[in-house]
Amino acid sequence: MSPREAKSVPAFALMMLLIWPIVTSVIFSRMDKQKALVWTIVSGYLILPPLIEIDLPLIPGINKSMIPALCAALMLFLRRDPMGKGPSAPEMGMVVTILLVMNFTSPMLTTFTNPDTLFDGINVRPGMSITQGMADTLLVFMQLLPFLMGYRLLYNARGAELLLRALVLGILCYTVPMLFELRFSPQTNIIVYGYFQHDFVQTIRYGGYRPIVFLEHPLWVALITMWAFLAAIALARHNKTRRNILIALYLCCMVLLCKSAGALIQALIAAPLVAVARPKLMVLVAAMVASIAFAYPTLRTTPLLPVNDIVDVAMSISPERGRSLEFRLMNEEQLVERAMERSMFGWGGWGRPLFYDPYDGRLSSVPDGQWVIWLGARGIYGYLAQFLLLLVPIFTMMRALMRARGAARSPEYLMLGCLSLMLAMNCVDLIPNATLTPVTWIAAGALLGNARRLLKGVEQPGDLPVTEGILPKKAGLQTVL
Repeated sequence: MSPREAKSVPAFALMMLLIWPIVTSVIFSRMDKQKALVWTIVSGYLILPPLIEIDLPLIPGINKSMIPALCAALMLFLRRDPMGKGPSAPEMGMVVTILLVMNFTSPMLTTFTNPDTLFDGINVRPGMSITQGMADTLLVFMQLLPFLMGYRLLYNARGAELLLRALVLGILCYTVPMLFELRFSPQTNIIVYGYFQHDFVQTIRYGGYRPIVFLEHPLWVALITMWAFLAAIALARHNKTRRNILIALYLCCMVLLCKSAGALIQALIAAPLVAVARPKLMVLVAAMVASIAFAYPTLRTTPLLPVNDIVDVAMSISPERGRSLEFRLMNEEQLVERAMERSMFGWGGWGRPLFYDPYDGRLSSVPDGQWVIWLGARGIYGYLAQFLLLLVPIFTMMRALMRARGAARSPEYLMLGCLSLMLAMNCVDLIPNATLTPVTWIAAGALLGNARRLLKGVEQPGDLPVTEGILPKKAGLQTVL
């Protein structure tokens, strides 16, 4: 079944999206706000069906990336503290406020600069309308909801550690269908929801399979497994029990079994730092890596990035992977040239930034990287708005740690250093892939909230949950959650 057919056929998948508000209400009724927010976002991303959307009039399609965030926002609104009582997150700062304004104004600016209809052979792509611009603005708001809620609720040490523990526990549960798919081929989404969400060829690597479970692509599974691996290392370093170390080793094996070169390289860079380095060094490396990722569009046009040499090295390792990389780079060049025709605010939606064959109408360019999607659809303005919102938390944390003295070795800083590296590795992954997820945004919000709190001079190591390991000794789902 093709992804397009899957959007209208599977009734159980649609039912899962519709009942998620009930699931969210149960979660919030049994947990405090921090735990409930983390588990709503993480479990929704891991469990809900991919590609399926609920289409309502005048608003964009609502899918698995948005429904958990909307449900969590509703529950937080209903459970808000009366008269503003209770602790509150620190102020975001001028830079973040400006970036948020840029994000929310970008869709309308793109709409105003793209009223024309594009004709290319048999292809007709309509101009952007005010209605579409308003829908895109609403879409941006729903995408950034995890960031805003993560900043508002996970701004202390307990919130950051809860996020890391949820990732580890979630992926530990996820490894059951992952191992099933490694042995019997990716069938979980077909068995549960009745359709396959991608091209099956993408799941075949190195004479075997790689898992996809309920995510959009095997690379998405590899990325979040790598995140869980780094989180497990940080938790094991904080509490060196045999069980914690075994969990970290087990997740290391799962990263290898995901058979993704990108996730493996990122793990090789970040894992030793999380295991032995000081938090200051972790955040410094994270800032350097994220800066390189941000500068990649500029580096692509200079001799500083030896593209041909990189392709030759990839060809020598694996001709198949080398040809895939060469194809991606060729697509990038074409799409960047197209984006620069309307460089400031981009081309908008309806496939306007892409190339189509003028005779048969088929898509002739494939936008893989998130950065080139941003650049084509929203221009330089939208690219800066989105990417800098991911970078600012890392640099704010670096400022906070540079001001810290001996306290920078506390478990609180270890968790935040790990979170910085995880976010930086995701920024790198946005170069070849569009792996921007709600988990990315909630991690960015939590990191920014903690960084702003530390800049105000408020340390809260006592907020860390007092537990003996990643998994509690008692059995049972409620105890684990």
